[in-house]
Amino acid sequence: MDNQLTNYYNLYAAKEKFSEAVRKALQRENVMIMNRGRPIAKIMPFSQSQGPRALGFATGITMLSAFDEIPKDFQEYV
Repeated sequence: MDNQLTNYYNLYAAKEKFSEAVRKALQRENVMIMNRGRPIAKIMPFSQSQGPRALGFATGITMLSAFDEIPKDFQEYV
């Protein structure tokens, strides 16, 4: 996606041509929303996760022994 032409829309144009901007993003084109000449947002297609994580991905991560205890300050929320 880095080698492609970037489509720039100022805020007003992005509002008026939002469907067009989304269509371009779905076609894997770069779409940038600008405000006063500065990029403020990028529209890109949503990508699904790569699938389930492999077993053991959290190997070595440990939980504190007091993890299940509810702090006193939070008792009213339980």
